[in-house]
Amino acid sequence: MRMFERALARTGLPVRFSEGFNPRPKLSLPLPRPVGMASMADVLVIELSEPVAVEEIVKILADQLPQGVTLLEAWELGSTRPPQPMSASYALEVPRDRVAGVQERLDQVLAAEQWPIHRDEPNSPRKTLDLREQLVAASISIEDAGVGRLLWTLQVVPSGSIRPTELLMTLGLEPAEFQHRIVRTAIEWPPGAVKG
Repeated sequence: MRMFERALARTGLPVRFSEGFNPRPKLSLPLPRPVGMASMADVLVIELSEPVAVEEIVKILADQLPQGVTLLEAWELGSTRPPQPMSASYALEVPRDRVAGVQERLDQVLAAEQWPIHRDEPNSPRKTLDLREQLVAASISIEDAGVGRLLWTLQVVPSGSIRPTELLMTLGLEPAEFQHRIVRTAIEWPPGAVKG
């Protein structure tokens, strides 16, 4: 967010600011990702005080972003409310010697009607979520380079979504070793929510 705040300040685009003692630009990330996770699919919502052509926004803002951050396109929102994502897709390279174990565990999860995940957080009661209910799709295969490629899609549930690391733990992949290798590859939005 700070990166985009600084880039937008340099563009001169008419960004709307909050009111009060410490005005801030009105920006939001409808689906923030965990620290350290790479992404090929992020959406930033920017509120403007006056209309600007979306093509112009992309060109002006792209010139102010650091190397490695690429803007693909921009849309006018279909409503004044921030869009609510439906699902998110992820990819992870898995060492070849771990593929068979992950495949076996994944087959068990996909064959189950329910797969409860228990989440314990400080100062909160234990929460139980159903991984099987939220797991839209998942597969693992061997790539040409000889490594495994785990692909999965999870629903985004306002009351509590399964975290990518919770799927990793279920499949026997330690988050401390693999979390920073996850790449978010896509976000699915309701029809008309993003492209206005």
